[in-house]
Amino acid sequence: MMEFDREQLRKTYQLCRTGFFLLSVALIPACAWSLLLLVVMLGGNRRLFVWLVQLPLNEWIYTLSVWSSVVGTTLLWGRWEIPSWQRRSGLLLVMCLVDLAIWFLDHGQLEGLGEGPWFRSKLGQALGWAEFALIASLAGDYLTHLGVHHAEDSARSTRSLAATGAIVWMLLFCEQTRWGAGWPLQPRNFPTIEGWLLRLGSDLIWAITLLQVTLLAIASIRQTNQVLREMSKEEQEMHFDELLSSTSPVADDAMPLQQAGPDLYPWSSTSG
Repeated sequence: MMEFDREQLRKTYQLCRTGFFLLSVALIPACAWSLLLLVVMLGGNRRLFVWLVQLPLNEWIYTLSVWSSVVGTTLLWGRWEIPSWQRRSGLLLVMCLVDLAIWFLDHGQLEGLGEGPWFRSKLGQALGWAEFALIASLAGDYLTHLGVHHAEDSARSTRSLAATGAIVWMLLFCEQTRWGAGWPLQPRNFPTIEGWLLRLGSDLIWAITLLQVTLLAIASIRQTNQVLREMSKEEQEMHFDELLSSTSPVADDAMPLQQAGPDLYPWSSTSG
């Protein structure tokens, strides 16, 4: 347990709130878009699905998700001097930077490295499952620190769902890949029925996991706002008590007060 100065702790909370806000900016549009595509896919309207995927909005959501995730994760990295938090946030930041490199490749910003767009997209999807698990883990620990005791169970179920989705995705990747085509890896020209079923299952788990991670990030923002309001209220009450004591008619011969006991709100970090 590490003791923090109240002002330092306030700044840490504010930076964490900004970090989770930027992650929410990345997650909310992607979540809404994934749910829309899933509904269209389940409806069997393939023409509408292809039209939606080719919209410029799809590219805009992808760009927003990549850049907001990088900046948001950077703000979370190093906020708490706890080894497990540092490891997870650092690993998440590395994955977000890989996503950023893939974004530059997709937009032709890195010349000579533009081969294998299909494999790059699959690499981004593989990283997405791990990123879901890491964000859920960080948000769960942070919410538990803020007093939301059921957050760890929600984060654990989200991580389990992300692991299940990663396994289904790996089976789908093996089914979709034409292994005899050499490097870079290429997709099959004619997907099999098994491939379509795995694609549907993978997209369904992806949408549900993304929704759960988004809700955890939003809950982190709301709980931080509540804690900051409580801290401000406590400081105002302390300042008011100090004003009353300074204007009290009890003069110099008053007996010194004994310390009542430990602070009711120690404001210390928890282990990750």
